[in-house]
Amino acid sequence: MSKLKGKKLLILGGSANEISLVERAKAMGVYTIVTDYYTDHEISPAKKIADEYWDDSWSDLDVLEKKCRDAGVDGIVAGYSEFRVENQIKLCQRLNLPCYCTMEQLDITRDKRKFKDACIASGVPVIHEYGSVEEVTKYPVIVKPVDRGGSIGISVATNRQELESAYAYAMEMSVVKDVIIEDYIGDATKIDVYYEIIDGESILLTSDDTINAKNNGFSKVVQSCWLLPSRQHDVIVEKADKALRRLLKNMGIQNGYIFISGFVDDRGNVAFFETGFRLCGGHLYDYFEQIGYPNNLDLFIHHALTGDCTSLLAEERSRKESDLKCVTLNFYANKGEIAFISDMEKLRLEDACAFTLTTAHVGQVCTDDKAILSKIGMVHLFGADPSELKKTADNIYQSVEVRDIDGNDLIYDRIDTTQIEKWWR
Repeated sequence: MSKLKGKKLLILGGSANEISLVERAKAMGVYTIVTDYYTDHEISPAKKIADEYWDDSWSDLDVLEKKCRDAGVDGIVAGYSEFRVENQIKLCQRLNLPCYCTMEQLDITRDKRKFKDACIASGVPVIHEYGSVEEVTKYPVIVKPVDRGGSIGISVATNRQELESAYAYAMEMSVVKDVIIEDYIGDATKIDVYYEIIDGESILLTSDDTINAKNNGFSKVVQSCWLLPSRQHDVIVEKADKALRRLLKNMGIQNGYIFISGFVDDRGNVAFFETGFRLCGGHLYDYFEQIGYPNNLDLFIHHALTGDCTSLLAEERSRKESDLKCVTLNFYANKGEIAFISDMEKLRLEDACAFTLTTAHVGQVCTDDKAILSKIGMVHLFGADPSELKKTADNIYQSVEVRDIDGNDLIYDRIDTTQIEKWWR
């Protein structure tokens, strides 16, 4: 790591999500600079811990180009947004700095329709799509902008009236004004598959299963819990791994980290619908490291500052069969103003609690804008025994408290933790 010491890294975005990125880079001896236009450090808390911060938008490329040249910035990393990755690509081109992603690759991974076309060309199974509202022959269907992630603009329709409303909403939220309509998969488990690509070699890290909020109904798609590895990991590998590797090769990806979302049912049918070629909000880097793979924060930092990630392969641990599991509990808010949030850092006292992140703050007004909810934070639990993970999850739910100004509980959903205990049976 010493070869990175003293190098200057510009991080686009200063939200709570970027805190771990700043901390990881600083631990390597890297000089960190965080930039966005927020002057309120409750909104941009990563600025509190960075070596330096700029109050300039990560999209103001003229200003950032000059500042980067003046400061002698050696590399640039975008956080958790395709919009920021786009600006990273453009800024790196101006400054002749390494960038893990090309604009063509970004266009494929952030546009659900282009991604689906790339999947079909590579033999990756996909979900059935309708060309228009008029073509829909059965319900429910899921409607979403082709170019937004994080459940933004997504809703489920159970009849023609709901479909027309959902289509209008998705179109409103789409930047490029394009909408996709697909069969809603209700009898399968939503999954994600994770790969690191280093020097052209695709490495399958793991997969996960999703438990959606029980009070979603058809109005929202809110993921309350992720469980790793997927209980059907072997099926996913058998049915999709070769085709997914072919997809990554056909896209020309040489270095990076990518997560691909889909569904798997009890009959072993697998189909995919979207992807992200960037850091993901699951913050799974510590888990990847624990099961013997490079920390993907390191991958982004190394590539940004040196243009090379090959050295990370030599640092891998022995990848013997691991029983280590990860349970991620996500906390979302009901509508209201936050008056109190319990200290999630104290949860680290639990033996199985490996990671906590608070993404909301006191005084924040949480909205319920159709399918979009404000996220409060998340917790990772690591362990080999599902029964112990279940007990820890119960303790977490008892400990995490979020109240509005009237003292009401603001937490949107808590899963039935007995599911954790029996998930991998």
